Amino acid sequence: MCQSETMHLAVDISFAHTDYLWGIPGSWQGYQYYGPDFYEDVARIAQRGMFDMVFFGDAAETPEHFDDGFSVPVRKGVRWPKHDMTPMIPLMARVAPKLGFGLTMSTTYHHPFHVARMFASLDHVTQGRMAWNAVTSAYKNEAANYGFEKMMPAAERYARAREHLEVVQKLWASVEPDAIRLDRENGIFAEPSKVHFVDHKGEYYNVRGPLPCIPSPQGKPVIIQAGQSDDGLNLAARHADMQFVQRRTAASITDHRTRLDGLLEKHGRQSRDLGVFWAVRTQVGETREDALRKERFYLDSVPGNAGLIELSIWYGIDFTKLDPKMKLADAAEAIRAEQVMWGTFQEILKTEDPDITVEEMGRKMLATRSNHVIGSPKEVADHLEEAHVAGGRNGGIILARSFAAPGMLRDFVELVVPELQRRGLVRKEYPERVTLRGLLDS
Repeated sequence: MCQSETMHLAVDISFAHTDYLWGIPGSWQGYQYYGPDFYEDVARIAQRGMFDMVFFGDAAETPEHFDDGFSVPVRKGVRWPKHDMTPMIPLMARVAPKLGFGLTMSTTYHHPFHVARMFASLDHVTQGRMAWNAVTSAYKNEAANYGFEKMMPAAERYARAREHLEVVQKLWASVEPDAIRLDRENGIFAEPSKVHFVDHKGEYYNVRGPLPCIPSPQGKPVIIQAGQSDDGLNLAARHADMQFVQRRTAASITDHRTRLDGLLEKHGRQSRDLGVFWAVRTQVGETREDALRKERFYLDSVPGNAGLIELSIWYGIDFTKLDPKMKLADAAEAIRAEQVMWGTFQEILKTEDPDITVEEMGRKMLATRSNHVIGSPKEVADHLEEAHVAGGRNGGIILARSFAAPGMLRDFVELVVPELQRRGLVRKEYPERVTLRGLLDS
């Protein structure tokens, strides 16, 4: 994966219909919520910007970790509701025939046979442009929705994920690439000797196989893994083609890439076998002053307690119950015990003032939770180039969710992409016929 030094581009449109966006002036203007028009336009804009992929995160739960229940997230539209975005992908793929699509399914709650069949089928519908974001699902309410009394401990979720990924890949390989003959003259659709049982019997799954699907146009859909904990990094180094990572500084990006390369070597893989999309939130204007004006407008449009709501949802404890003057670092053990998003909390601790309080982090969380840049096209391009270089020019940038839908993406395509193209960092045209795997390797 990512065999060239090209800066590949993706955009995170997870929950683009929630997280305060529904109420901000200019956002979703002229669109029906959950209707396909918005998503089709996002795909068109992304393709116009020569993006490799749009990305859908997911978590099938209703947040309940703020102020004793789900009233606040439901009332304010914070990560709720969460429709299944799978039906949008064929619609988007028809209007943007060069663009790739990343879709999330859980290794904890979705059976590997279902995942393998779904992604093989979608890969055909999109003509080879699918990626599976394999997540271990670190939300308690999601566990309850799938019938579990308690969320599995992190170690068990990752053990299950390792076996799950092995089974899915066995299923994808169970029909050889040249098995399909379509020989009408002799009445032979496929060669049975090239279709194989899987006969997997493991600790978590028993799967006979074979997968009843024609081989994927990509050989196998691209595998994405987003974990930043030690377990997540190790899982990615063993199985993934791409990582989706939130590191907040160039130094942290370099450190992550170094650790990843060490783990890849341990698993007998090369550095360029695994690229990384570094998450960056951008706010761009024609001038720096214009960008700062946009940033103030959007931040003034969200609730004052938005940051505390985000912290509570991400880390599984109600931050309204904590002393606002308490150092954020003093909440670390309580958050570690929840076994949710621990890697991203470690990143905040490493890159923030060690004395920052819960109250202070709540005020700045929404704007600074990820690597971010506010400025002119040149300033934004400078920042993205710095991140790309810090990561060894091995992957690219995924635009983190922002405060305007789809305005942030349109601004980026119209203002920043031409500057990146002028520098030779991103492509100026797509290859004639290529899969997502081929795009990421080009």
